Amino acid sequence: MDANNRIRGNNFFYRGDYRQAVEAFTAVLEIEPEDVEVYTNRGSALAALGQNEQAMRDYDRALEIDPAYAVAYNNRGLAHAAQGDTDAAMRDYDRALELSPGDAVVYKNRGAAHEAQGESEGAMADYDRAIELDPEYAESYYARAVLHADRGDDVASRADYDSAVRLSPRFAAAYYGRGLAAGRLGEYGQARADLQKYLELSPRASNRAQVEAIVRKLSPH
Repeated sequence: MDANNRIRGNNFFYRGDYRQAVEAFTAVLEIEPEDVEVYTNRGSALAALGQNEQAMRDYDRALEIDPAYAVAYNNRGLAHAAQGDTDAAMRDYDRALELSPGDAVVYKNRGAAHEAQGESEGAMADYDRAIELDPEYAESYYARAVLHADRGDDVASRADYDSAVRLSPRFAAAYYGRGLAAGRLGEYGQARADLQKYLELSPRASNRAQVEAIVRKLSPH
């Protein structure tokens, strides 16, 4: 077992150094060519580099070796979704949940696929289920907050953004969403504070100029 490169690959991945993660996982697979976890991890690193076709091949290989490996179905679903194939993504998420029915991450991901297909009720049900399974999963609250906002329910949206920020205090997108919701609710001080926090956490945000302009309008004169 190539434990050293396995650990290195995981460390590189969690630091966001995906190219070196791919190199380390590839070294492991040269010695352990049937390791489904490493194929799946390398696929995730490739996907993070935008190499979805190569990632798909790794997920496919993992599932050839172990057709009951739920993580590979979930991750392949994400790759399908990134390519715009939400039907294929839904099939993979459904299979992942058959194998691992208590996985909040898969429910959240399937909710996003429902949204992409215009199925807001299915999306809401999946986000609700994800939060029920894991009340500490900030991403699910964020996803549900966005859906509430899209449906015009700023009160519910604001409450979910509150939960996302409480659970993940450096969740920049949640501050941005909460700031917009607060502004629509007339809570201008909260809106300004949240948007300033978003700018602090996202110094290279593509919408920085737009958000700075909103903050200036909300600032007392």
